[in-house]
Amino acid sequence: MTVLVTRGWPGAERTAAGLRRMGIDPIVSPVLDINFRARIDVDLTDVQALIFTSANGARAWGPRRPERDLTVFAVGDNTADTAADIGFKKVHSAQGDAEALVRLIKRKARPEKGELLHIRGIHVSGDLAGVLRPDGYKVRDAIGYGAVPVDTLGEEAIAAIVSGAPVSVLVHSARGAKTFLELLRKFGLHHWLGSVSVYGMSDKALAPLEGAGFGALIAAPEPNEGALLALLDTSSELARASNAS
Repeated sequence: MTVLVTRGWPGAERTAAGLRRMGIDPIVSPVLDINFRARIDVDLTDVQALIFTSANGARAWGPRRPERDLTVFAVGDNTADTAADIGFKKVHSAQGDAEALVRLIKRKARPEKGELLHIRGIHVSGDLAGVLRPDGYKVRDAIGYGAVPVDTLGEEAIAAIVSGAPVSVLVHSARGAKTFLELLRKFGLHHWLGSVSVYGMSDKALAPLEGAGFGALIAAPEPNEGALLALLDTSSELARASNAS
């Protein structure tokens, strides 16, 4: 099975390591470069908790701020683990997506206890502050990193696609999916998309690829990497069953 990982570093290596444990040697070709800010200048006086909607938010905080005593609300287990790894003790994982994160915050935090600080990238999908505002929550943003589109796919990734053999591609975000498709079109690779199956973290992540001509678009049943990688196991089993018959 040829599997292409498109997420940015350092998350791409985490995904690749998971694939290797499954016996798959992936092609890693990030479509977004993650650039961390030199500093995160923010006043924490009235802040009761931090919000991380990606592991990169926690990675941005790690070497740039010393505070570790605040409560953390993380969108998923990977993000929560990253926050715990850099020293946070009170970490709550929503184990899902932005909607699950909002529900978690409403269960665990009270508006009168103080503000919530969202450590995020320059580009975000959704309006977390806007969703929480009607319930009295005050959410401030602090930019910790930016994701910049790359100029090209790696040579190994291009060769795999133009070979015409089946290729499975993992996408973790709608912006990553959009950038991947733009790169394919830029280099004329869209002519080979019929043999490319794309596995996404969610339906939302796959939305920019709809109607582009891919062989299949398959969303993970839950928005986490474990569920995403499990799709490849399922595909392998179906392929083996088909060949056996």
